[in-house]
Amino acid sequence: MSRILDQPYSLNLQVTSVLSHLAAFPHPHLHEYLLDPYLNLAPGCRSLFSVLVRVIGDLMQRLQRVPHARAKLLLVRRQLLGLVPGEQMDHTVLFKGVVVLEEFCKELAAIALVKGHPKPHSPFPSNTPPPPPPP
Repeated sequence: MSRILDQPYSLNLQVTSVLSHLAAFPHPHLHEYLLDPYLNLAPGCRSLFSVLVRVIGDLMQRLQRVPHARAKLLLVRRQLLGLVPGEQMDHTVLFKGVVVLEEFCKELAAIALVKGHPKPHSPFPSNTPPPPPPP
């Protein structure tokens, strides 16, 4: 994950897919390690959150050195959607990594929301089925 800005698009999709599946898996230790940004770690250990923070910091530095970064990112997004032909340009791998990173962060946020969201309160006890609907 720490090399998402330098790896091929297909590899980034595979890595983020595996991490998303792990994050969605109902296990308290996986949930804590992958989705808790406030997790206390031993010195030298990294969590998914700390890796993402480092990657985003690296990305911000790199984008300052790329002329017309916003326009290039928009073009790469459109190319990935098949809206424009895929022409080669500088920093394509970087921008494809940015797109995967953005989508992965959205997916992690959705997983965290669903896993952390309390179940709606039911007026019926859990061992009593709700009454049948009116005819």
